[in-house]
Amino acid sequence: MLQTQGVAYAAIIVKNMQESLDFYQRLGLRLLYMEPNRDDPESVVAVLAAGEDGSFLQLVGPTHAGVKIADASLGVGSMQYLALQVSREQMQGMFHEMSRSGVHGSEEIVRGYERMVFLEDPNGVLVTLVAWETEPPAGMPRAAVLARAGQVRDAAGAPFVEDAHVRQAIAELQQGLSQA
Repeated sequence: MLQTQGVAYAAIIVKNMQESLDFYQRLGLRLLYMEPNRDDPESVVAVLAAGEDGSFLQLVGPTHAGVKIADASLGVGSMQYLALQVSREQMQGMFHEMSRSGVHGSEEIVRGYERMVFLEDPNGVLVTLVAWETEPPAGMPRAAVLARAGQVRDAAGAPFVEDAHVRQAIAELQQGLSQA
């Protein structure tokens, strides 16, 4: 049986990215990084940390005011998707496990530092099972890794946070801990 490690993030479509960032930052969330949306060049993705324990929020919004993103409807299924964190080891056997248990989903998709499987719950809510390609060592906060990976990505001039940025961030954070 699959064992999730927690909610990775909720992905929310927003109409104005800056307005939404301001709102969530006032609630105490911290912007880790922004990047273009891999699925839609007219939108961007912002990842925010809610504390240091690996709880995140993902905002998906337009690149500029003239872009119209579909309005959400109230009620069942109004969230873009809910991502649940699973281990890298669980992700490796995910397709077999889902087939065996009668759950239908996508094949594994690799995006940047994440491996993902998409499925739909009985209410039509899109659920994403997410595993990091490179897991941070025990005790290293995922928020610290993503914040540093975003800085590494920026320094490299790359558009997206990739697994190489996460690996470098982990190495730098480990080096910082060993020097402390």
